[in-house]
Amino acid sequence: MHKSLSQAPRLIRVSTTRLDGGLVFGSTPKVIWEAFAIPDRQNRVAIGNYSMLVDHPDGKILVNTGPGDKTPIDISIAPVRSRSCLLRELRESDISPKDIAIVIQTHLHDEYAGGATHMTSSGRVVPTFSNARYIVQKADYLTASSPSERSKKLYRSDDFLPLEETNQLELIEGSAEIAKGVFVESAPGPTPGHQVVKIEQGEDTFVFLGSLAATSMHIKPSVNMTFDWDPDATLESKRSVFSNALLANAYLAPLGGDEWVRAKDAVSSIETNSSGEMSVLSPKKVAALAAAG
Repeated sequence: MHKSLSQAPRLIRVSTTRLDGGLVFGSTPKVIWEAFAIPDRQNRVAIGNYSMLVDHPDGKILVNTGPGDKTPIDISIAPVRSRSCLLRELRESDISPKDIAIVIQTHLHDEYAGGATHMTSSGRVVPTFSNARYIVQKADYLTASSPSERSKKLYRSDDFLPLEETNQLELIEGSAEIAKGVFVESAPGPTPGHQVVKIEQGEDTFVFLGSLAATSMHIKPSVNMTFDWDPDATLESKRSVFSNALLANAYLAPLGGDEWVRAKDAVSSIETNSSGEMSVLSPKKVAALAAAG
């Protein structure tokens, strides 16, 4: 079920945030979602924030930079969040920020892109990965540059403007091959320019989901986070991404855990019966569920 082979891209849990269950699961009744994520006494559930590290012939590729540590946590967005450990994790693996050749941001919410830049001792904000190309969807850049009243707390301009100043920011539109076997695929919904990242290594395919699925329950198209820019677009993106992953027999992450999971296994884990209890789908029902609302 789980992928642990040495060639699999590395998942790094860079921080953990405790959010109100209603924010995480939207309109899904608590009696159902608490089977997937146990809330604390204040109804908060722990959500992991992940980066992905890929060893590639063109250089090391990092997907998502986590929240970083430029400013104190905004308690209205992330009431309880651990400090980002991304740079420490890289350092413990003998990887310098200068070793990263490409950074791909699935989107520009500060929780996922704050680590793209850092503040120097003199107070200047500069790119964290000085030798990297930063890949961002143009639609997300435009939204982050001029956010709505509803979404402005989710973005910080100093997560991406310093990248423009150093000519490291590359804006793309739609799906593209970033390096051999490394693809980005447009998956709007969480944000206008949200994208997933697909890695093809030998016979295996790995799909990094970004914010499409905070937990395994979010694989179901109708389950979405309250933060989503367009829930209907999220639903359609899930149908497309998960259906394609099933056809490719791909591995998915992150799904609220630290391991790669076969798409067929992930999808089979999300149906609940009328009592809110977990049930396992037969293989014949897996593909149908991915296409169902």
